[in-house]
Amino acid sequence: MINIFFFSFLSSIYFLCSGIIFYKKYTSNYSYFFLSIIFGSVIISFLAVSLNFFFPLDKTINSLIFLIILVSGIFIIIKNKLVYYVIVSSILISLISTIILSYDNIYRPDASMYHLPYTKIINDSKIIFGISNIHFRFGHTSILQYLNANFYNHIFGEKGILMPAAIIFSSITLFFLNEVRENIYKDRIYSIFVFLLLSYILYGYNRYSEFGNDTIAHIIFLMLSTFLIKEKFVKNINEKEFFHLLLLSLFCFTLKTSLILVFLIPTYIFIMYFKKSYILNLYNILILSFFFIWFTKNLIVSGCLIYPIELTCFEQLKWLSNDVKFNISPKFQSLDNQAWSKGWSNYKGEKISREFYIKDFFWLKTWASIHGLLILKKLSVFFFLMCFLVFLFSRIEPKKFYIKKKINKEIFFLTFLATLGILTWFLRFPLFRYGSSYIVLFITIITTIFFIKFGLDEKNAIKLKKFINFFLITFLLLFTLKHIVRINKNIDNTKWPSFNSKNYLHPEFKSDPVFIKNDILYYRNKGGFGCGYTSSPCTPYEVNDIILTIKKGYKFYYLDIKK
Repeated sequence: MINIFFFSFLSSIYFLCSGIIFYKKYTSNYSYFFLSIIFGSVIISFLAVSLNFFFPLDKTINSLIFLIILVSGIFIIIKNKLVYYVIVSSILISLISTIILSYDNIYRPDASMYHLPYTKIINDSKIIFGISNIHFRFGHTSILQYLNANFYNHIFGEKGILMPAAIIFSSITLFFLNEVRENIYKDRIYSIFVFLLLSYILYGYNRYSEFGNDTIAHIIFLMLSTFLIKEKFVKNINEKEFFHLLLLSLFCFTLKTSLILVFLIPTYIFIMYFKKSYILNLYNILILSFFFIWFTKNLIVSGCLIYPIELTCFEQLKWLSNDVKFNISPKFQSLDNQAWSKGWSNYKGEKISREFYIKDFFWLKTWASIHGLLILKKLSVFFFLMCFLVFLFSRIEPKKFYIKKKINKEIFFLTFLATLGILTWFLRFPLFRYGSSYIVLFITIITTIFFIKFGLDEKNAIKLKKFINFFLITFLLLFTLKHIVRINKNIDNTKWPSFNSKNYLHPEFKSDPVFIKNDILYYRNKGGFGCGYTSSPCTPYEVNDIILTIKKGYKFYYLDIKK
């Protein structure tokens, strides 16, 4: 576990250096350091995407980036006398990261099916045109795969790929803890809102083996929602802070496209607190550049701006076909994804088409019997906890049960955002992991409204602080205890999350090269377990009617539509 702690510490410093270079707001407030890590991860992510247009992100390139950022950042840290705060922040982050990483697993089966295989492609090759024709899931990978790929260097090796998600999770958890502690007297509604969200993060988002591409996106979304509740932030937001809000929103979207409604948060700020400086500033050039880079990457990889949404696809591109005879076509995948999200694989009735299954809520009964019950089970503890907290708080001063403060427009907006998110999620892709942050935000904002109705006056402040501190300590102890029990249970496993399950030792597991003439077209894993981080490009599917050409050093995978 010592090496996990050391890698976590070094990764935290790396993120911090990147964030400090970018953030340029030097202060001894710990929230600043935790935010710097998050912004550092954003900058490194887009840098990785940009570089992959021209180079594979191999050990040498990644090590060079690592050293340049580290040396530049450490110089700024020493110059501004921030060494103590950087070390303390990194140690705290490393402790949480070590706890969640030790003796756990990767997210299965998705990590083996396409997260790790795509990361391997990034490490081995510069951007490949039409790579989604090898595996349709390569068309909607997350920016997290690029961030993970950047951590494959001469220091970390393959283990570095496991670090970013753990570091970001730990940073946001500590950011929330510090915000509650610092604002309990200054902005109690904000503190309560953050406290309630943190309680779910510690309960519902705490397993590294369940992170995938989803969890980090959801907690970024929840963090963005807290900014609207913070009075000083909303009323005094300048063009740089607005840029930060836009940047985090873009990062959240590139992590998980189902959270596209996150852009309503900066849109709300832009409309309600409009300033000319929000438009007329150089920061927007950087934002537009990041948008351009991401959507260009998507076009090259899949032929769509947002795969597999047909409206965003360009059939003029040679590496895209919308013919449903190809299972990678946007039309086929859009239908298949929606049917699968609505429980198609669990349907046991008479034989029907996917089109019929998703129409007129025919899917609802099948979905409710399995996914619906699973969602209720996942949320029941959190919902009970919210009710319990409201009840306990009401006992602090039972005679003061009346509206002390008006519910501001930001809370109404977040209620609208959460409701719209839940409706969109339910009608299009009702799997919990696709829309959990919408549901958690809705429950939290309703609970916060109840807290407001109890009247948070000065007489309650000390009791409120004791109340919140008690439950924070309890939640943290339960979080730690849960992981200690898990570590003890898995003590015979490897200390690091294993890239490969026991299935990978099965004789059938191997990635065989598929040739076209004398060139390797792709690698095929026939075991049905996914390719993992092995050869690239690799797919568990047999790919027919594919053509590979190489132009000016770039690979192009075309579909042979003439057949």
